[in-house]
Amino acid sequence: MQPLGALWVLLCLARPLLGVAAPESSSLSAPENVTIQSYNFDNVLKWSPVTAINGSVTYSVEWRFKTLIASEEKVWKKVNCKDITKPECNFNHERNHDCIILHVRAEQGELKSAWTETKPFRAREDTILGPPRAINVSSDGTMIHISFLPPFEPAENKTEYFEYLIEYWEESTSEILRVLSKNRRETFKNLKERTVYCFQVTASIPHVILTCQKSEIKCKETTIELTRILHVVLIFGFAILILIGIFVCIMLIQKYRSVIKALWKPPLTIPSHFKEDLQNLHVTVVEEFQNCAGEDHWDNVSEISEQRETVTDNFTDQNEELTVEEHR
Repeated sequence: MQPLGALWVLLCLARPLLGVAAPESSSLSAPENVTIQSYNFDNVLKWSPVTAINGSVTYSVEWRFKTLIASEEKVWKKVNCKDITKPECNFNHERNHDCIILHVRAEQGELKSAWTETKPFRAREDTILGPPRAINVSSDGTMIHISFLPPFEPAENKTEYFEYLIEYWEESTSEILRVLSKNRRETFKNLKERTVYCFQVTASIPHVILTCQKSEIKCKETTIELTRILHVVLIFGFAILILIGIFVCIMLIQKYRSVIKALWKPPLTIPSHFKEDLQNLHVTVVEEFQNCAGEDHWDNVSEISEQRETVTDNFTDQNEELTVEEHR
């Protein structure tokens, strides 16, 4: 028996020199570096890959609510990540305000590693809220319009709604103005003409403290106010039309002066009712004159004639006297 014992000892000592491997481990190591990455409530559990013994390794993930009492029963539930080969699991919990814990283990056939748990996770507090999407900035005179989309479109059964912090400033200054809005479109009025304004938008959920990412900066230059330009053009055009009208009127007056004069001062006409009155008056005067034709009025006439002769003789005598005196 001694020779056999000595031979066994020699074989054990010679195994390393002959390159014979030692007996392999019969267990899998637990996943390490387990973390949860959440972006816009899209939750992903990640971990470092586990080295397989023979063949490939699969992973299983479970979750449970965080218990408030240590002695409370912990009920683990399956996640839609079973027998997966990639070291990550995309899970979306229906209620983002719940605080949950997940754990993961590696599996290879009958071999199963120990579970590795995550820290408590609440999506409504731990997720990173991305910036608003599709930001569009346009100018209209001294007004700038900005529109955008939310970081993501909530599902119909979700109650999240967003508030937007719009920051804007003149490109040449460092003073930042802020506007809080729940609308996806805003208009900024009474800005300076020909000035570049820059805008940056951040989305948030009311009454929830989250890490929120800002959007990229969008800049736009204002132009001259169109209404003022339109008013100036209208006034200038109206003045030109008035001048042209005055010039045309002067030319027409010079060319058609006689016609205009005739139209402006038409010949006088006696109205018909006045004509009838005048005709009746003429007939009356003629009749009265005929009725009085037989009466003797010569005495008056002779008297007038005698008076005229007397005046004439007196005037002649005075002239003669003046002539005699001049000769003297």
